[in-house]
Amino acid sequence: MRRATTIGICTYCNAEISKNSRSVLSHFLTCRGGQLIKGTGAATYVLLLIQAQYSPHYWLVVKVRSDASMKTIDKFLRDIWLECCGHMSEFSNKNTTIPMARHLNQVISEVLKIDYIYDFGSSTELTLSMIQTIQDVDEGNLLILVRNKTPEYECSSCDKKAVAICPYCIDEGEGFLCQSCSGQHKCVLEEGEDLLSPLMNSPRDGVCGYTGSINKQIKKYFPKNII
Repeated sequence: MRRATTIGICTYCNAEISKNSRSVLSHFLTCRGGQLIKGTGAATYVLLLIQAQYSPHYWLVVKVRSDASMKTIDKFLRDIWLECCGHMSEFSNKNTTIPMARHLNQVISEVLKIDYIYDFGSSTELTLSMIQTIQDVDEGNLLILVRNKTPEYECSSCDKKAVAICPYCIDEGEGFLCQSCSGQHKCVLEEGEDLLSPLMNSPRDGVCGYTGSINKQIKKYFPKNII
């Protein structure tokens, strides 16, 4: 059983924030001293809410330079949530593909919501929605402002906290396993513990052998000295 939450954690101050545009923007202004940076050293950014289409308890709010390419955002999504086997991916709007070479400011001038798919076989689908365009201190192409609080799952065999997923049983509601039960799970007894995937706070958990992001890859997406 999933203990879902719509609460996120601010990557600047670790405060808990609810998932709505007004709360996020209000907190960001307060957290950053009540004002955004203007003038020298400022850059134009877009605040985006990114969430899993069918598992919206996985969500992020990111600050992306308006001139960043869609390819830059694609790489970020792979790094933070998705990459497992180098699958193909695509941005689109109303079934119209958005080229990876386009800049974000070109796209949001036409649409406010973007669809994204990673892996056209065992797919993970996301939506990207614009919150607001801002002027702020230049901190690079992309920075995570808020990330969803890690969901907690109960073991399918007992009431302990699950730590792993069986990819064969997840669709049947029996794939969440605690440390104690994982060794006795029927699929593990048949195929071994290498079958299981760890829970990694990602909508890709349990899909196609996904095992999570490497720390050194994602550090650049967080405020300096925070991970």
